[in-house]
Amino acid sequence: MTAVVWIRRSLREHDNTALVKAAENHEEVIPFYVVDKNYFETAELGYPRVKFWRDSVKELKTRLQKNGKDLVIRQGKPLEQLEKLSKEIDADKVYFNRDYSPYSKKRDHKIREELDIPVETFKDIVMFEKKEILTNSGSPYKVYSYYSKKWFEKDKRRPQKPGNYRVPDLESEELPSLKQLGFEKPENMNVWEGGRENGLKRLEDFKQKITDYEKDRDYAWKDGTSKLSPHLKFGTISIREAFWEAERVEARNPENKGVKTWQEELAWRDFYFQMLWNFPETTEKPFLEQYESLDWRSKEEAEEDWKRFINGETGYPFVDAGMRQLKNTGWMHNRLRMVVTSFACKDLWLDWKDLHSYYSKMFVDAEIASMVGGIQWAYSIGTDAQPYFRVFNPWTQGEKYDPEGEYIRKWVPELRDVPDKYIHRPYKMTELAQQNSDCRIGEDYPEPIVNHSEKRDDAIQRFETARE
Repeated sequence: MTAVVWIRRSLREHDNTALVKAAENHEEVIPFYVVDKNYFETAELGYPRVKFWRDSVKELKTRLQKNGKDLVIRQGKPLEQLEKLSKEIDADKVYFNRDYSPYSKKRDHKIREELDIPVETFKDIVMFEKKEILTNSGSPYKVYSYYSKKWFEKDKRRPQKPGNYRVPDLESEELPSLKQLGFEKPENMNVWEGGRENGLKRLEDFKQKITDYEKDRDYAWKDGTSKLSPHLKFGTISIREAFWEAERVEARNPENKGVKTWQEELAWRDFYFQMLWNFPETTEKPFLEQYESLDWRSKEEAEEDWKRFINGETGYPFVDAGMRQLKNTGWMHNRLRMVVTSFACKDLWLDWKDLHSYYSKMFVDAEIASMVGGIQWAYSIGTDAQPYFRVFNPWTQGEKYDPEGEYIRKWVPELRDVPDKYIHRPYKMTELAQQNSDCRIGEDYPEPIVNHSEKRDDAIQRFETARE
């Protein structure tokens, strides 16, 4: 008996649920990857994410080959390639792990309906999915704190190792190069390397500092976060591996709050996945319907502000540092994600869908569920969102979470020699201070492009008008 395991975003063998289940029931199993070029041409993708994906697929194939197996790669439409391979090997069943985006739901429904052989799907990329955690009245949770309480109470299975299986010798196509897929490396970008080895290393490194997570996570200049998000996105490590490795640390440090605080991030991730599944319309419109009438400025209408924002030239150093970190690395510290997204909303009034499109192309860990949830949270239009009248102050956020300006100086080099006194508000520098720091405001670094206080009041008024 032969099974096909259609690999999509669980790019690992260990604790790959579909692969584990296939190996339980079949002696012959074919790990199968379909490169759908149409997807690469139509989806909002960027170099950091595509490179990470390619690294991870390539490494998975190499790892399997070292163990006498293989990852069979074909190019084309998933349904056509699955049909072709299934007939080629006379497969008994196709297995794959479930996904939850509107695109994935439509694609996977088509596979289940039209493929000629049985299909079995599994929960893998989340701990809890769809409607597994519901309110007492049977509806999906819309408030995270109530959801998370049940998330932590529920039993969580441990990682599983696949049993023995054999992969037959089959034709496998070359993985297309990034250039063939239409992606060129941006100039001066230091991109992440994907693959399970890098994921396991990050997990191991983070375990050494997870006990400090609660107190360090918000400080942009510290290396206090896990940086596991792209590895969870592409499944080079599983959510179960991450959770249970953290549990082992907590067992040795039972009084420490760092582990639980970090595990909350995994719960938030599941929360946003269940929101996307139960409310898929939120990819196109606000979860809070009363804000559908808000007249956001498109990037075309706000052309100059948009350019200044994405290039990190707003005159707000903390915001600019975050946007330049993203542009240079494809990643941004989580505190900055909240600050810059709030700035895009409350200070610049930029359309959240334009921002989502930009983030999709720039972030190595761009995950539609978390991105829609996070952007709508900061824009005060989503589920359990930041109240519209609580507006991040980009000056004080920098002063609090980058007090000596280390993060700012790293990513905004023209401010490197600005005195500590002015690092967060360089526009206040005296003429002598500008001379001594070799940073002329208006020439080397811009003045603030908007008045935060005025824009804050204006944004609150717009929200209140929409609520009337």
